[in-house]
Amino acid sequence: MLCIDQELYVNRVVALGTTVLLGLFAACGEGEPAEDTDVPAPVALDEELPEREEVAVLPIESIPMPEHPLARRNFLVATSAGGERDLSGEWEARAAICEDPAVLQVLAEQPGFGALLLFQLPDGDRMVTYPIAFAESGAPEPPAAQVGVQLFHTGSAFAYQAAEGEIELTSFGERVSGRFGVTLREIISEDRVRFAGTFDNVVVAPLPGEQCRAMKEALFPADSTDEEEP
Repeated sequence: MLCIDQELYVNRVVALGTTVLLGLFAACGEGEPAEDTDVPAPVALDEELPEREEVAVLPIESIPMPEHPLARRNFLVATSAGGERDLSGEWEARAAICEDPAVLQVLAEQPGFGALLLFQLPDGDRMVTYPIAFAESGAPEPPAAQVGVQLFHTGSAFAYQAAEGEIELTSFGERVSGRFGVTLREIISEDRVRFAGTFDNVVVAPLPGEQCRAMKEALFPADSTDEEEP
């Protein structure tokens, strides 16, 4: 089963500009590949591997962003276009919030797949558009967002990070709703894919105080140091 280890996530957020989503996901145990009825049998060490079939991939610039899929209550629903792998699907979602720092996260996961939307919340009205943004160090100026996706498939793992795009929060309170359209980049192969989706009436729970403090230390180390001084 795939899970998000919050402590591991917080400890590995060094800068939202470069490494924010590279350490988001921690597999519980070894992790399980997505269900696939065509998974090949293991190949013996002395058996010659078959040549990999070449797949034609169109330049991402020639592929439009997909239309937003129909929303489903308590779910993140997404559709993808382009790239080497299909990231379309719908997954039960949950959300968590810190007020110090002002950060919201929307998480969707199931065996073989995980997606995380991370928001730096502004003061005042939070039902605004959040562009994908990064900073050389610390957190970008709010409103800003990042997106990470990880896929386990046929014994391999692929990690994607949004390079551009935006997320719109259409409702905010005890539940959150919104929609997004981003371009994801796979961090090893640099394969790019359009990724559009919705999340609807996802319940928001407060993150435990210790996790919020750890996140603040990672995102705003100077502020955390000042608070500790007598």
